[in-house]
Amino acid sequence: MSGAAVDEAGSRPRKPRGRRADGERSRQKILDAAAEIGAERGYDGTSIAEISRRCGLPASSIYWHFKDKDDLMATVIEDSFEAWNRSWDIDADGNILLELVAIAEQLIGALQEHPQFLHIGLPLALQKRTDDPRPRRMYLQMRKNLTARFEKIGETHFAHVPAERRTAIITYLIAGAEGLIISHELDRSESAPGIEELLQIHASSVIQTIMQEAEK
Repeated sequence: MSGAAVDEAGSRPRKPRGRRADGERSRQKILDAAAEIGAERGYDGTSIAEISRRCGLPASSIYWHFKDKDDLMATVIEDSFEAWNRSWDIDADGNILLELVAIAEQLIGALQEHPQFLHIGLPLALQKRTDDPRPRRMYLQMRKNLTARFEKIGETHFAHVPAERRTAIITYLIAGAEGLIISHELDRSESAPGIEELLQIHASSVIQTIMQEAEK
């Protein structure tokens, strides 16, 4: 009989668990290597050949898991953002004003754990390109999703603040953090402040603004 063997119930046998686990480990090794290289060299400086060398897997294995470099790098950005996005939360029923400092620390800590979407996606988003690669579109979409999440938080906890003002604060929060990360990447000298310190100063400014709005 030609084709794959079937069991008595007429269904094809499942792949052994070990094989699936090996496949997941290989996929993660590829993603980790792509994230490292992308953070070091940017999107254009990242190649399948270098990813293959870094992760120790053949290019054929990379193409088995991912359609092409665009698919791989877009997955790196999406996975990194989603991991960061899951790492912090705000209680809808709590007093957010009492938790702002803890929330800021949570946001910054999560960003340090999952920075790839910013290190790779942000520089790419700033470029004016005719090819408009999928990782660039992915970063911009993740950014919109983040804005929408902050807007929902603003509606829940600061309904008395005009929507236009809430939008301005959210824009300042996101764009300010992005700007500090760009500044940090441009100045890697020993005298330059660390990115965590810069983000903490930015967070303090945002918290002060929120507190002022809450008092009105």
